[in-house]
Amino acid sequence: MQYQYEITPDDFVAFNVYFAETDPVIRKTQQKLRRGTTMLVFFGGLIFMLALDHFTPVAVILYGALAAFWFWLYPRWVHRNLKKNVDRTIKSASNKSICGSKTFTMDETSCTLTGENENSTYEYSAFQKTVDDGGHIYLFLDDISALIIPARAFPSDDAKAAFLTDFTARMQRAKSANAVSAPLEKPDAEENP
Repeated sequence: MQYQYEITPDDFVAFNVYFAETDPVIRKTQQKLRRGTTMLVFFGGLIFMLALDHFTPVAVILYGALAAFWFWLYPRWVHRNLKKNVDRTIKSASNKSICGSKTFTMDETSCTLTGENENSTYEYSAFQKTVDDGGHIYLFLDDISALIIPARAFPSDDAKAAFLTDFTARMQRAKSANAVSAPLEKPDAEENP
């Protein structure tokens, strides 16, 4: 089976946004930063007012409202900056094969991704997981890198679902075949003096 599609900067941005929103380490870090910067706005403002000798209940309400606004705004600000930084990275990247025309071909034992300055073959056992976010299918090679296949590469949602089912089955068969054929390691015998 062969699928031809175009990877755009928006596809690459979507992958990075998906990763940032679902990776537990990044999510935990962002939550800590969100809470920390919110407290900094609130307590920093109150300390500033105390230093100016203008500490009043109005200042507490004002900086409380400002801190609540920042707490609400922070995820949107991070999302916008993430998109901007990924877009900037794509434009300045030395590897220009990130975006452009791609052809993804599947055979019985492996799949091949070809494109401008790119020709990579992967055994199905090399993939860790598959993810469908609605607009894209991500074929993860490890925790942070994946092949991106946009939904527009498929003529219909049924064709996309069939691809995902077929690819996942091939990936699981390859992994179980590798597990069966892998020799069991025997522990080294301990030497007695």
